[in-house]
Amino acid sequence: MSSDPTPEAAPISTEVLPNSVPEAVSTAPPAPEATATEVSSGEQPPAERPKVRLNPTVDPEQDKPVPNTSATALEADKLTAEIAAEEAATGEDRHFAPTTSASRNDPIAIPSKRDVALDSEMEKEIAEALASGEIPGAIATPATSGSPASATPEAPVDEEDLEPGTRLKGKVQAVAGENVILDVGMRSSGCIPSKQFEGKFPEVGATLDVVVDSYSAAEGLILCSLPKAMRSVSGWSEVQVGQIVDCMVTKTNKGGLEVTVNALRAFLPAGQVDYGFIANLDSYVGQKLRVKVTEVNPQKKNLVVSRRAFMEIERGERREEMWKTVAVGQTHAGVVKTIKEYGAFIDLGGLDGLLHVGEISWQRINHPSDVLKEGQQVEVQIVGIDREKNKISLGMRQLTKNPWSDIEARYPVGTEVTGTVTRTSDFGAFVLLEEGIEGLIHISELEHRRVNRVTDVVKEGQEVRAKVLSIDLGKRRIALSLKALQARPEGAPKKDDADLAPGGAAPYERKRKGPLKGGTTGGAGGSGLFG
Repeated sequence: MSSDPTPEAAPISTEVLPNSVPEAVSTAPPAPEATATEVSSGEQPPAERPKVRLNPTVDPEQDKPVPNTSATALEADKLTAEIAAEEAATGEDRHFAPTTSASRNDPIAIPSKRDVALDSEMEKEIAEALASGEIPGAIATPATSGSPASATPEAPVDEEDLEPGTRLKGKVQAVAGENVILDVGMRSSGCIPSKQFEGKFPEVGATLDVVVDSYSAAEGLILCSLPKAMRSVSGWSEVQVGQIVDCMVTKTNKGGLEVTVNALRAFLPAGQVDYGFIANLDSYVGQKLRVKVTEVNPQKKNLVVSRRAFMEIERGERREEMWKTVAVGQTHAGVVKTIKEYGAFIDLGGLDGLLHVGEISWQRINHPSDVLKEGQQVEVQIVGIDREKNKISLGMRQLTKNPWSDIEARYPVGTEVTGTVTRTSDFGAFVLLEEGIEGLIHISELEHRRVNRVTDVVKEGQEVRAKVLSIDLGKRRIALSLKALQARPEGAPKKDDADLAPGGAAPYERKRKGPLKGGTTGGAGGSGLFG
């Protein structure tokens, strides 16, 4: 017995669960064959309804999982697992959702594999654009079919969240009247009073380092200042950490200086007055100083400022300018900052350079402190620059004439010279001929006789006259000799065998005990030992 063909079912749509959007929908497989009871009774099986899967992560064409890590897919997977567990417990088939009559005529859109691939590629491109900064972080990623918008990276700080003293980089957009407008990378533009530039206005497009003063919501501007620009303060509500202000020194106390910032009383610690320690601060009383606010406490009426911090800002600006123009061979005036065994650090007014002990003088120096003192003004020349390590090598002897340049003309070999013994060693004595020129008298050139110790012949500080034996320009060495100017003493008569005989006996005569061995046989062929 055969049954009539199953009438074609009308397309229907599924009901979407709250907070979930299915990514892929597939139709059910063909209806199973009628059971034996239905065939025997002659009843026609009802029209099969299309079955809709609740698992949106299954490819409708290949019935394979589609990779998706969105929150919607995870919720659908969880729901499918719960339904499967309930089916196993009750024995009922609840894998397919029921339909309503109102949705019978609505077609079901089945996305293809190509659409799913395009969606995943689009998510990847948007994520890469957000990571590279091509798209501002405040713009949300558009939601793709079946998945919520991807999480965006952390958005930049909003204008309302900017705190006074925050440092920003801004690009000059325009110089308009009394203000310079900057692009600081936010919705609102930055604004700096033109008077802070002291007539030297920046060019449009230049990048500046600025400090945030406040945000004006009414004007839609971020009020900024240059790092070392001075700002006037009239009350506690206007003073903020990081501001540059002028103060008047009123008196000294045990820990520093008492100053006034307009009508506000402030304190300047002794260690923040200058770079180095200042023993007597009385000279600052009555002076007007430019300082940086480092601590503000309106409740306790506590205001602390630092002149050294302001000097560091100026020093940083000079450092940047010097690195642009510094070059080997330049001569700079500097101040000795610190002294070490291997050299001295020189402050060039923004950059620190190392003056090696060997570059201080053409003369040998045991310790830099023998020539230099901290705080001393010196003239130095740049002999080396390492921009990667931010190091500068300096020299002082390059500014004086090299005494070795014409040494052979002034001290030709064979001439007699006069000098002072500067130091002695086990192998000889060093003699200073002139500033920067030392010669060595080797221990074997002190006297004609054998000398055990150098100090037996010469002492430090003794003036001696010697003869130039040789000059080595490459090693900058001069060999001197004392015995070359001394007459060789007459040697004692050589003793013969009779003098060596004990008691005046006859001279010793050696007796041969046997024939000589080896040698040739005396034949004409010369076939001896080596023949």
